[in-house]
Amino acid sequence: MRIRRVAIKNYRCLRDVDIRFEDITTFIGPNGVGKSAVLRALDWFFNGTSQTLTEDDVWAGAQEKQISVEVEFSDLTDVDRVALGKYAAGGVHTVRLWRRWENGRDKLSGHALTYPPFNDIRQVSGATDRRKRYLELRETRPELGLPPAGSAKAVDDALIAWEREHPDELQGAELAADTHFFGFAGQAKMTGLFDYVFVSADLRAGEEGRDSKGSIIGRILDQAINRSEAEAEIAGLQMLVNASRESIQSKHFGEQLDTLSNRLTDEVKQLTMGRSVQVSSLVPELRLPQAQFQVSIQDGVARTRIDQQGHGFQRALLVTALRVLAQSEATENERTILLAIEEPELFQHPVQARAFAAVLRKLVGDVGHGIQVAYATHSPYFLEAEGFSEIRRMTRAFAGGAPSVEINATTVDAIANRLSPLIDRSKVHRRLTSMCLANLPEALFGHVVILVEGNTDKGVLEGCGLRIDPLNRHGIVVATVGGKDNVTLAHAILTELGVPCYVVFDGDADCTPDNVQDNKNKNRTLLSYLGAVPEDFPMTKVYDSYAVVHDNMEKYLQNEWQDWEDARRTLIGEGRGVDGKNEATYRQAAVEAVTNPPAWLSDLLARVIDLTPDS
Repeated sequence: MRIRRVAIKNYRCLRDVDIRFEDITTFIGPNGVGKSAVLRALDWFFNGTSQTLTEDDVWAGAQEKQISVEVEFSDLTDVDRVALGKYAAGGVHTVRLWRRWENGRDKLSGHALTYPPFNDIRQVSGATDRRKRYLELRETRPELGLPPAGSAKAVDDALIAWEREHPDELQGAELAADTHFFGFAGQAKMTGLFDYVFVSADLRAGEEGRDSKGSIIGRILDQAINRSEAEAEIAGLQMLVNASRESIQSKHFGEQLDTLSNRLTDEVKQLTMGRSVQVSSLVPELRLPQAQFQVSIQDGVARTRIDQQGHGFQRALLVTALRVLAQSEATENERTILLAIEEPELFQHPVQARAFAAVLRKLVGDVGHGIQVAYATHSPYFLEAEGFSEIRRMTRAFAGGAPSVEINATTVDAIANRLSPLIDRSKVHRRLTSMCLANLPEALFGHVVILVEGNTDKGVLEGCGLRIDPLNRHGIVVATVGGKDNVTLAHAILTELGVPCYVVFDGDADCTPDNVQDNKNKNRTLLSYLGAVPEDFPMTKVYDSYAVVHDNMEKYLQNEWQDWEDARRTLIGEGRGVDGKNEATYRQAAVEAVTNPPAWLSDLLARVIDLTPDS
């Protein structure tokens, strides 16, 4: 059993989103856009109460103060179907459950395939009334062959059994779910089926590292340590201690209490007849605490508490503990567990962050569908090429004047369709992994991306931005794609994920005779993809979605911005720059040139800034 999709309405900034979940689902996007809100909405769905939410959690533009979270589960096992009963009847492949909050009260319901005449019985809350309705149905519809039922549970079991034997009679309906559907109590339907563990950015390792009910370490110890024999011995000791206390108190207080009782009785008899006073020894039951364990860190000769360690180690320990918990729950208990981690890169240096991502991906792969993982991250280290289709990019939007969220996701096939027939589908599949891994991790986090062919183009544009208006202030990323051949692929990937793009490329008009036809083809293909009129060698110009130089960037700068060329040569002469094509030297030359960039560059950057959300 695993989560297939989640639909959230009116929770914080999430007005109406519908999200497909994978084995690993990665939420990315700017700060405050709602990445963590998705994970917290699910935490309320599985682990919260009606008091968890307030009206402040309702989306600002909602007409009604109601929050709804729908979760669809797939990959149902036979164990799941038995436990879920009517919600998984009729051989359905998925189960849909809703939890709704309104005015401080919440309600859980589910989509079920049921026999319609049974629904009236199921909606009755009282056990006596439910049995009465069931008896009436048996009497009016004897052809159904329903068996006698002496309890509410027997009624439910009889209805489910009949529906299981008559799948062709069932119809879809939304029914109120049982009160104890979630939780870890023995009666909860989801016990042993699915567990949602939310690791917030402010989760304290010191608290989760204690052996207490519900903590991560406590749950691991409950599974790893068999306390039954020790608890039996402690219970025996408790009985012995209580019996000994009674004996001790009787020995030392019995005679004294009898004397006091007689004196009080004699005094009472002077005022009233027929009653006596008895003062006896009261022995409160002594309950010995359950055996507990302590987790500490041994560092050389020093032993410290978890909260005395550095934040990075604490976070590493939490993730490690979650791995152990997930493995044990998924493999030993046949339970699916979803680890929802807010900012998994928190307090981690880059190497450790990448190690976390690799470990969790391996954990999902090793256990199969027994474990799912969801991240809300700002780190490119958690964007892996093999998980391209797992990315959910969230962007800020507005609906009815209130801030809202849009979510973009894509697949390799969707990108191939966008590029067809300009690029062969097989080439898209071969090149996409290397493109994402080498060129686009940082670009996926940008508000707007400028796509350029090479590093020197990147250096020039970033240098111009530093002297005119820093690009990173607007969330603009300059990404190299490794040549004109790759521009369309990079553009398609980013566009599918909702990242606005601006393309800058060389027309290569002054190429060698051997390359003329090849460059003509590349220019016409790229211009056609961008929706422009195909040309062999376009002239230098800035457009709304792209800019082109007739030949190449270096020649343009040498001809149109002599001060840039002078600054470059000065840097080389002073030993602060490198001759030839060098990204850092080109960037610094653009910063130190005496005059401002020519109109083509200034106009280009202005067009890009206009694409940003805050423009």
